[in-house]
Amino acid sequence: MTVANSSVPALGLSHRPSRPVSCPGMVNVSTRREIYAVAALLADFPRPWAFCGGWAIDLFLDRQTRAHKDIDVAVARRDQLEAQAYLTERGWRLQIAHQGTLTDWPPGEYLELPRHGIWGRHRSFEPDFLEVLLNEIEDGIFHFRRDQAIVCPLDQAFTRAPSGLSILAPEIALLYKSSSLEPDNWADLRAMLPALNAARRAWLGATLARHDPRHPWLAELDAPAQQVESA
Repeated sequence: MTVANSSVPALGLSHRPSRPVSCPGMVNVSTRREIYAVAALLADFPRPWAFCGGWAIDLFLDRQTRAHKDIDVAVARRDQLEAQAYLTERGWRLQIAHQGTLTDWPPGEYLELPRHGIWGRHRSFEPDFLEVLLNEIEDGIFHFRRDQAIVCPLDQAFTRAPSGLSILAPEIALLYKSSSLEPDNWADLRAMLPALNAARRAWLGATLARHDPRHPWLAELDAPAQQVESA
């Protein structure tokens, strides 16, 4: 992974709209069984994708550390129309989630930044809610959406959990989570810290310090921890 030296603003604290109370994904806590259902759903999708969010942490650890309200998957922005067609053909209703509002996603409409969140609902599928997050990936390189000077080879950004499922690398998942210091994100950091090897820990520390030298997670990363060097 690479971080350029250009100056950038601090990470914003709000990167996704608040889910409405009526959203199905807020009612049913997602389970590992539902993770495998989503993996089966996407098994024939021909483009790279990965579980992200809190489930990326737990899949990397190969154990569930907390309850998860929903399941998030990452795809490349350039592959969005293929993802749209793939999911709508399978009965999913897709909406654009942006700045606290939801709007239907018209077939064939290509979404540019800053729009990146897609909510999917399917009344007869379990889980009945899925969030698809569009990521900036070009020529085999993953670009961190909030600072595209932070890059990583796609084969490192999308890695494999012990189960064999594709996941967003945990240090990248944590970097996204660092913009919101809610309890679940703290829990994900503390669950993941003992399993972060030196390279992952150093990368996360450098990218956090780049945006906010006083970020409270830096003290956690600097604290002595038993690390798994092969992770």
